[in-house]
Amino acid sequence: MVTESKRKEKGQRKKSLGQTLAGLAIGIILWPVFLPYLFIHDPVIDVKSTIVILVAIVVSGAFALIIHEFGHAVAGTFSGMKFMNMSIGPIVIIRSGGRSRIIFQKPALGYLGRAMLRFPAETPSEQMESGLKRYVAGGPAANVVAAAVAIALVYTILPSGILLTFAIVNLLLGAANLIPTDSRGMMTDGKHLSMLSGKTPGKELVLISYRLMQEDAEGADWRPGTVAEAEEMIRLQPDHPLTPALYASLSPYYIPENPSEAVVLGRRIAFRERDQKIDPLQDMADIAMVHVLYAAGKLTSEPEIRLKLVQIGDAEKVTRLFRDAYLAYLDDQPEKLRNCLEDLELVLGQWHSLYLEGRYEKGRISALRQFLNNTQHQ
Repeated sequence: MVTESKRKEKGQRKKSLGQTLAGLAIGIILWPVFLPYLFIHDPVIDVKSTIVILVAIVVSGAFALIIHEFGHAVAGTFSGMKFMNMSIGPIVIIRSGGRSRIIFQKPALGYLGRAMLRFPAETPSEQMESGLKRYVAGGPAANVVAAAVAIALVYTILPSGILLTFAIVNLLLGAANLIPTDSRGMMTDGKHLSMLSGKTPGKELVLISYRLMQEDAEGADWRPGTVAEAEEMIRLQPDHPLTPALYASLSPYYIPENPSEAVVLGRRIAFRERDQKIDPLQDMADIAMVHVLYAAGKLTSEPEIRLKLVQIGDAEKVTRLFRDAYLAYLDDQPEKLRNCLEDLELVLGQWHSLYLEGRYEKGRISALRQFLNNTQHQ
């Protein structure tokens, strides 16, 4: 009988082999792109030209990222989705409350770029599925189109090593994003397309996540049927990489009336053994479980709760600060708890690229502040 660890090890080997083969395929594609240029123009390779190309790679990478995220946004808009926000490094463009603004924040979950769009309430499921495929494919497609245009110009009217570098970087970003893989809570566009097309498990998880966002992107005002479907997905696919994120998204629904239900639902999701040291989605599920344990009055009686909190990593700042806040609560350190809550309010601000208005998170901060106030008056 194959043990769980051996099964995971076998899956990792298969995943690594697939990534290696995909990388070789990309390399084979790139050779015909730049080799003819070397033979036609015989460029001089010296210190100056090397520096120019290195700078061109960096600048091209930044532009390729912008092209990629705008590709997602344009494809999503044409698919009937509504723009919410777009992150390009620390720059976040927001559309909320009928107006647009720009803020500066550390990239969420390690993404250098991210475009968030959602479907209007009236969008049927079939249209949502096809629209999601176009939205996800829009980023890599934009890079490939930009690369094709640049290559055509290089070999016709505008021979330029810098422009060729721009083409190669776009081609690399677009092609690499189509490799169906995930790491440290981040999934490529290829992995999302693979799930949406049914080639790998997870299609239902993706669709229910967008349905929750469709019904209420800023809170937990979801239809009971949608909640029941999300609960079923969590029970059926507890080991899927996306399930921790779904549980974290769903958990606010149960507070303040039924936090104990969320505790039961999260038992197979939260605090489980980790396959990788950095796992921000698992961190989010763990802290979601801590929130509902606290709301249910069961946090201090949870077995080995301090050890469970300590294993939550530093990859996402809001999660880390909540971890430290609950540790301060358990250790009876009111000053440290107060400092953590103040830092959380600063990080969330009026708007956050991952937590949006952060209503739920700010509610958890208020609950802990209430504990501090009650302690001071005793």
